[in-house]
Amino acid sequence: MTMKIACAPCCWGVENSLQGDNPSWGKVLVEAREAGYEGIELGPVGYFPEDPSILASSLRIRGMKVCAGNLHGDFSCPESKEEILDNAHRVVDLLVAIGVDKLIIMDRANAARDSYVGHGVIAPRLNKEQLQAMIATISAVAEIAADKGVRTLLHPSSGGFVAFPDEIAMVMNTIPADRLGLCLDIGHLFIDGMKPEDFIRRYANRLEHLHFKDVDGQQLHNAMRSRCGMANAFSQGLTRPLGEGSINFSKIFQVLQDIDYQGWIVVEQERAVSQLDHVKMDMAKSRGYLAEHCM
Repeated sequence: MTMKIACAPCCWGVENSLQGDNPSWGKVLVEAREAGYEGIELGPVGYFPEDPSILASSLRIRGMKVCAGNLHGDFSCPESKEEILDNAHRVVDLLVAIGVDKLIIMDRANAARDSYVGHGVIAPRLNKEQLQAMIATISAVAEIAADKGVRTLLHPSSGGFVAFPDEIAMVMNTIPADRLGLCLDIGHLFIDGMKPEDFIRRYANRLEHLHFKDVDGQQLHNAMRSRCGMANAFSQGLTRPLGEGSINFSKIFQVLQDIDYQGWIVVEQERAVSQLDHVKMDMAKSRGYLAEHCM
């Protein structure tokens, strides 16, 4: 098993490119490299420069690679489809220009589901029309990407409408493997009551990208009890450096070895932009943990 280790802008609190207090993308690249990472995801559309020459030279100077692009949106909402597809074209064009072939898509947290994080039994589901709209939009994005040689990967996400086992299975069973792969997030699976190692085995033939985050069990309990939603939970310390939370990573490392996983591992530790004092130290801890336990 070959480990390629990256991180993501969300570790620096970047969830929306229009957020005025985001740290600069240059600062994020510098601190990511200093913490030992060789790769990074693009994060929200528009956060990194969309001029490929500027982005490529900035990465080259710092010895970094982009491992994937990202596209978040309300995939079940027909009114959001045009914006999602416009953004898909933007991201895919940039990925092609810099030689990257992975696009990660995620149905973002929304008001109807955000308070049901970890409550899969009682969480509301999409109706038939909404499911059809979601599948249609995902399929359209995958087609845009495939036409230019980019592979689309679905990221199940807490607080969105593709989070729980039945929802993941529905999308995977509806859209064929040659059109859609999978990015599993260890933390999101754990938060929503699943055993990450079991899901890795179950979807080994679709798994092409991984997000690693560790979760504070007490903070998860508090978030589920208060129904505070993902953003509030992250700002209250839900995620921890790898090895300092409640997830058993030894089982995950074993199953990754068993399936001979060859993709990227992307470390994430979401936090508010106002909580950046220890970000580089935390990221270095997680990088060191991976070096010690799975390299």
